[in-house]
Amino acid sequence: MTASLLSLFKRTGAAKSCAPIGVDFAAESLNMLQIEEAEEDGMPLVRAAVSLPYPVERARLLADRRALKGFVREALSAGGFAGRRVVAALAPADVRILPLTVHVAAGQSEQQAVAKVVREQLGGAATDSVVDYYQVRSVDASSPEKQVLAAVASDAHVHAYLDTLAGAGLDPVALDIGPAAIARLLAAMQEDYDRSVLLVNFGVSKSYLTVIWGRRLMLDREVDFGKAQLVDKLARALGLEPDTALALLSEHGVGTAARTTQVEAGSQADIGRTIREILYQEFAALAEELVRTQVYVASRTRGSSLSKVYLNGSVARYPHIRERMEELAHLPVEVLDPLRAFRTAPSFTPCTTVAPGIALAAGLALRGRYRG
Repeated sequence: MTASLLSLFKRTGAAKSCAPIGVDFAAESLNMLQIEEAEEDGMPLVRAAVSLPYPVERARLLADRRALKGFVREALSAGGFAGRRVVAALAPADVRILPLTVHVAAGQSEQQAVAKVVREQLGGAATDSVVDYYQVRSVDASSPEKQVLAAVASDAHVHAYLDTLAGAGLDPVALDIGPAAIARLLAAMQEDYDRSVLLVNFGVSKSYLTVIWGRRLMLDREVDFGKAQLVDKLARALGLEPDTALALLSEHGVGTAARTTQVEAGSQADIGRTIREILYQEFAALAEELVRTQVYVASRTRGSSLSKVYLNGSVARYPHIRERMEELAHLPVEVLDPLRAFRTAPSFTPCTTVAPGIALAAGLALRGRYRG
């Protein structure tokens, strides 16, 4: 069992004249962001950022080394990036996040205690795994009992992804874990480090609930909720093709409020209410997951509550999602704008098509600044 992704895969020979690029091969696009330090206040500047849709399906592109290399070269050129050194993250499907309670015995290091518990959890699979871990912030830092999140990936997946990056003409200086990168971005946006915030990151078939407290990653949970479930439910209920149901969601969103004013009444409002009713069970299940998350946070912080919910990912772009989530969470809700964590260099012009998908790449780009 290898102790750390960073210690195993940090490269030492590459030129270090510019910051590494955060690279995210997302479901539908390649997202990249690079920062540089500002001389005025130390707040990082966005040097370059791009979100480029794939020319073909993602798996097919990654399997075609020549096409991938050309596509990456196009993205680097379009964004005006400096160098090819990158920090990347393994796909969520290739990483297991294990919440662990670890007792650090006298004469034992924290790393040794974590390794022991991980071996007990994984059994023989630990031998062929790469493990990193993140200590969860606790109200009692002096306690020998620590709460940690261990990230576990197989050697085969790690080496295969490194080979893919190298084949694309990139120089990986570190592999990171998605939840840690997202926590790093949220920490950079925080003003009150005594408060905890939740990010709901909507995926295709799964979504992820990530909580940070101050600058620390506290929780990362996978839930059965995603764009695919909403599209499928809507298509079956209305007898539509999936593409038509997706277009309906994109135009009308996840449903207008149950009560509408007279001004809002009409065919558009009727469609919105119908969508809301059809998707009621899916959002009710998500509400239960939000309650469980809030209870967990309160139990770990001696009664403290979440202060805000951020939304990111596919479903976050649908109309009415912010209002719907406020009803479920009973908290202020905001669609995540990753570029708020930065100032922009004079040479960089923000693009509205970049911001929605750039969150993970932004967190990866911040790795050297906020280890987190």
